[in-house]
Formats: sequence, structure tokens, C-alpha cells
Amino acid sequence: MKKKSLLLLAGLLVIFSFGCGKKEDTTSDTAEDSAVAEDVDKEISGYLIDNADQYVTLGNYKGLDIEKPVYQVSDSEVEMEIDNERYSYITFQKVDRASQSGDCLTVDLKATMEGEDTPVLDEQDYAIDLGSQEFGEDFDAQLENCKVGDTKTFSCSFDEDSWYEEWIGKTLNFEVTIKMVEEMILPDYDDDFVKNTLGFDSKEDYEASVREILLANYEDQSNAEAKENAILAALSVCEFSGYPDKLYDTCKSAVTSGYAAFASEYGMDLDELYEAFDMTDEDIESEAMDEVNRRLFISALCQKEQLSVTTGEYAVYLNDQYAYYNYEDADSFEADLGKETVMWMLYEDKVSTFLMNNGSIYEADAGQDGDDLGIEDTYYGDDSEASETELETMLALEETDA
Repeated sequence: MKKKSLLLLAGLLVIFSFGCGKKEDTTSDTAEDSAVAEDVDKEISGYLIDNADQYVTLGNYKGLDIEKPVYQVSDSEVEMEIDNERYSYITFQKVDRASQSGDCLTVDLKATMEGEDTPVLDEQDYAIDLGSQEFGEDFDAQLENCKVGDTKTFSCSFDEDSWYEEWIGKTLNFEVTIKMVEEMILPDYDDDFVKNTLGFDSKEDYEASVREILLANYEDQSNAEAKENAILAALSVCEFSGYPDKLYDTCKSAVTSGYAAFASEYGMDLDELYEAFDMTDEDIESEAMDEVNRRLFISALCQKEQLSVTTGEYAVYLNDQYAYYNYEDADSFEADLGKETVMWMLYEDKVSTFLMNNGSIYEADAGQDGDDLGIEDTYYGDDSEASETELETMLALEETDA
């Protein structure tokens, strides 16, 4: 569905509120339209750093060489996407045979830490996909060749690869009763599946559509990377000579609180996260200073080139972005990120667009290996969870409200 901007919706409201049945009185209509237009053109202030040119000397930011990576869609990527689509149409059929890898089991499951009495898991009618290794390879192996009614008791030890952090280095005793064995049936990739399930006339048409979507995704990625390259190129010719203390405090807080939120999402504290990614205090300091300098540069360039954001531009940008980041509406997107974050995203977009319009863009082969889009290679082929995780990471690392 084509997105409608908030400005368009606002305009429709004005028409319905003031235009219907009042054609004889056009004065009030004109006044109302003028007021709306004036509000739309109102400049938003208070976000750029005042007197940024006291701290940064802009270099020659016009005419910069800006690299735009070019991505190609490989046949293997198309095949992977086709497989993901097939996995989303898996069906289940009960079988009387013994269980095997690839089956879905319905079980009663109890797990107890070795040396303890209280179960850490006590689940009824729990679904287990043999082969997914939710509880590890050894666990899945214990449940192969089982039939309905079988009860198995066994122990498994968990290393650092465990999905359950609190189990790492521990041994758990399991008691599992098999209640149902189902075979997971993957649809064949044939003309019948393409026509009757996916709604395409032929496999060729469907594959062309998949390739077109992947190309569009790559083009979005390419444009985003080119914009970032433009900012980095401009930053490289700047000279910095200090910063406002408040700006540094805000950026440092944003970095640490962002990592804290990211760590919390995965059940870790900051020290554990830093250790996992081999991060030091110097790394955090460097990230904070990078953000400080970035904001000083953006503020100075916007002030010099008179780049501003109006209420209308902000509304359009907000409306365009919320769906991209999988939000249901603009209000919830703005509430989660905060207006300050959205404003800086918009300023960055304006600055990068300005630099590209005034620079020399050259294309370069990205040399990707087919995995750059992060296509999920999982049973169900659903990339919505990956997208949400990507968004949560972006929010954690870009949140700047102090």
C-alpha cells in the first residue's frame, strides 16, 4: 500500500471540516488554509548545537568523492528466498512411526539443575522441533527414535553456545514424555505451489519478482551506505577544537545507556556485554567523541548552508519512517525514539543528501558473498524477528534523549 503523508491527511481534514456545504463563504476557508500552510512551513528549532563553528572548522565539503557500493543479486540468494517462502507454508501431519530429525514433537517437559530439587522448566504440551537444537544437539539426539507414550530421562551439559545463558557450565536432568509426533511437510516448489499458493502465473514470474525485491532492498542499502560515506568523507576534512560539556555528557550517556538497554534485552549487564564484544572504556570514549563531532559538524553545516527542518518536513519524514521500522503508527514510533532522535535522523538525512548533490558519486562493486541482506536461513524463513532485533539495536544505540 502506498503511504500517505501526515500532511495529506491533515489537508483532507481541513477540506472536510471547512469546505463541505460552505461554498458561499470562501473567506474563512482561505484563512484556515493559510493558517495550515503557515504551520507546515514553520521551522523547528532548538536541536542543532548553538555556535557549532566555534568548535569545528568545516573543510572543503563540496566536490567530495563519495563511494556508492553496488550489490548484485545472486542465484543462490533467490533460491534462499524461495526456500524461506516454502518454509512459511510448512504443514504438520501426525505419524505413528518413531521420531526423527525434522519432526515436531509435543511433549511434557521437566528440567532440573543437577543437585537441585526445584525444576527450572516444567511445561505441558511443549513443542520441540527436532533439529532446531533449542536445548542443544545432545538433547535432540536423545529424543530421536521415540514413540508416543515413551518417557525418557537423561542429562545434558551446556557450554558457552547455549541459548540459555543461565545454563552455561551447568548440567540439567530432563524428564520428557512424548505425547505426539508430527512430520513437517515442506511444499514442493512447483507450478502448482507458485500458482495456487503464491498467486504467480509461473515459477519464472515468481523468481523475477523475488529478484526485483532483493534488488530494491540492495538499492536501499546502497543509498544508505552512500549517505553515510558522504558524511564520513566530510568529517575527514573537518578540524575539531573542543566541544560543549553538555553535548559530551549527552552523547556519552546515550552510548552507555544504549549499550545497557541492548545488554538487558539479552539478559546481560554492561560488564558482560563489554566482555563479550571485547570492548574497553577507551572504545566507549571513542564512540562518544565520534557522536560529539558528528553533531558539531552537522550543526555547523546546517547553519552555514541554512538547512532547516519545518514542521511539515518533520511530519512527512516521521510518517515515511515508522512503517520502514515496523511500527504501526507514527505516534508510537516517535514515542519510542523520542523527537530529538528523529530530528537528528532528519538532519543527517538532509546533510547527507546535500553532500551527495554537491559531490562526485562513484560506484564500486560491493563484492558481497550473498549474505549482506541478512536473509534468515531458518526453518520458517520469517525475517520479522530479525527486523525487530535490528530495530531494537538501532534504538538502543541511537537513543539520545537526555
